[in-house]
Amino acid sequence: MYVEQSLRPIDDEARRLFELAREKTKTGRASLYDAISDLFERRGEELDERERELMLEILRQLSREVEMSVRKKLASRLAKRIDAPYDLMVMLANDRIEVAHDILVESTVIRDAELIEVIRHRTSQHQLAVAVRKDISEDVSGALVDNGSEDVIVTLLNNPDAQISTTVMEHLVEESRRVDRYQNPLVKRQDLPNRLAAKMCNWVSAALRMHIIENFDIDVHDLDDEIAQAVGEITKSDRRRPADEDAVDTAAQKLIDKLYDAGELSPRFAVKSLSQGQITLFELSIAKLTGLRIRLTRRIIYEPGGEGLAVACRAIGVDRAVFVSMYRLSRKSRPKLEDPTDADIRRLVEFYDRVSADDAQLLLRKWLRNPDYVAAVRDLFEEH
Repeated sequence: MYVEQSLRPIDDEARRLFELAREKTKTGRASLYDAISDLFERRGEELDERERELMLEILRQLSREVEMSVRKKLASRLAKRIDAPYDLMVMLANDRIEVAHDILVESTVIRDAELIEVIRHRTSQHQLAVAVRKDISEDVSGALVDNGSEDVIVTLLNNPDAQISTTVMEHLVEESRRVDRYQNPLVKRQDLPNRLAAKMCNWVSAALRMHIIENFDIDVHDLDDEIAQAVGEITKSDRRRPADEDAVDTAAQKLIDKLYDAGELSPRFAVKSLSQGQITLFELSIAKLTGLRIRLTRRIIYEPGGEGLAVACRAIGVDRAVFVSMYRLSRKSRPKLEDPTDADIRRLVEFYDRVSADDAQLLLRKWLRNPDYVAAVRDLFEEH
């Protein structure tokens, strides 16, 4: 028998293993499995690397022959032990779920790398067992999301001890648009960033808006005001913006405020500032005249198509010639923006002429409410 030839006896216990190895019955195999496991558990540190590998290989072969109840009993006994042999625990963690369950749920011996291998190569039941562990790391959570079913992900989200990275959380928030089951556990998580909570609130509100419009006779603009106000109340704790997005020159802002209060701030002043290379004064002028935040104003001014700038100009009464000058100069102020062609200008002028002042002011009113909410409404509308 291979045991007798390969395993160097270390004491009387080893000789007993040889005797058990000669037993060909199911009971004999189970006894051998128990005896090797017990020796490994108690005296594993006395074995050299070759002996450990050999004993594990014997256990793997015996696993195909001994009843599951025997393997399950061993796994249950070792699951909570912090001194359990690592190699043996990894073997049990990759056994059938009836055996592996307690190891995957409770063992602190199993490392992240082995858990991730189990997640990738074993069954969804193994993944569910991992998803309820305490103190799941971000790497393990990421593997569960990448490889797991909806049931696995819901279980993970309901586990308050699971650490989930911001990147994975962003992905799950996006996924919750189509998977309703993710929504409730996501919003209940203490580690859901405010900005992602606000994003969820916006598109859930947008879906509610669509349902109300389709099923009830109600003024759309009044409805938008009510929903946007509700969204604002829910997300008002998240008013912080990155410094580089909302940062402004204090002296420039004071000048713009002073001109505005004196009634001297005009679109022509904005264009003149832009033509003289005073980009900040131009941006602040448009922001003041429209009432928009500087971050959103910059986005509107420099978005490639130019439609946003056309709407803003229409809303504040900028005439066509001034708008065209503003558009041309704004392209030149940003090296990454291409100079507009004659075809681009014709297209924009046609768009500008089609947008009425009333419609432009309505759109501006939406932007003033909540640009993210408006984007969610637009996206949902496009999906339908």
